[in-house]
Amino acid sequence: MRASFAAGHTVGHTTYTITGGDRRLIAFGDALHAPVQVTHPEWSCGIDHDPAESAEHRRRLVEELSRPGTIGYGGHFADVVFGRAERRPDGRFTLVPVA
Repeated sequence: MRASFAAGHTVGHTTYTITGGDRRLIAFGDALHAPVQVTHPEWSCGIDHDPAESAEHRRRLVEELSRPGTIGYGGHFADVVFGRAERRPDGRFTLVPVA
């Protein structure tokens, strides 16, 4: 398990990456508040401490979530808490649920 500083949302916000074999789970906490932010990481939440920094962190996080063997856990995602990012034809990403 690895803890990483996740700048922008709140001071000291942290994500956790749990790795086993060739798979990993990224628990990203408040870095993403809704699945639509996977497609639009530039959209900040009203309580982001530093909207520009949080948007940059979300961009990097979404790239990580698109890597093979990577699943994200989003506690704020009401009905799709586990998923991975998949690149769309327009170059943006979308959240693909993982059961």
